[in-house]
Amino acid sequence: MKNSNFMRLAVLVAILAVIVLSTGVYAEETSPDPSSTHDRLFTESGVILGYGTGDIAENKHYEPILLIWHLGIDLKKFFPELEKHKGRVSFYLEPQINPVVNPETDFECGIGLGFKYMYPVTERLSPYIMGGIGPHYISVVTDDQANGFIFADTIGAGFYYFITENSAINLGYRFRHMSNAGLAHPNSGIDTHSGTIGYSVFF
Repeated sequence: MKNSNFMRLAVLVAILAVIVLSTGVYAEETSPDPSSTHDRLFTESGVILGYGTGDIAENKHYEPILLIWHLGIDLKKFFPELEKHKGRVSFYLEPQINPVVNPETDFECGIGLGFKYMYPVTERLSPYIMGGIGPHYISVVTDDQANGFIFADTIGAGFYYFITENSAINLGYRFRHMSNAGLAHPNSGIDTHSGTIGYSVFF
């Protein structure tokens, strides 16, 4: 069973790697056209991989593997006054499917919605902070939390390191609280701390 789960995870990671590489090739082969860039809704597309850990009631660790597609919308498009600011405020969407490897094989899926603020301190280095919430589904069975529909509240921080003018690697930390707002019981919540690594292309 563990081998088959590992194979599934390996296939998912391979698919995400193909998406990342093809996105990077596309970004390098097409030089940015200011007029077409201005018309784009999404100004960032990236893949984020992560590992999280937390505790649940049965004295066990809860360990999700994060597989996230990050889509960002630069709010300068809607608030022209932000053009004067050196930093970037964006609204993001994060569809995700997260295998859970401990305490047993489970999964999470859902979408995160939130805001991110990124500020360049050098030509290549841009720290960021982020926070959001979104509907999820979890399959884990625990005395801490009813499974099924749930909300995931996330805050985090990290930095982007630009390897080209329009593409960057990012490293980050996230704290996430999952609970269902009292829609079902038990509802003590599941908290996790996660480290993430990702690759993004900016348009």
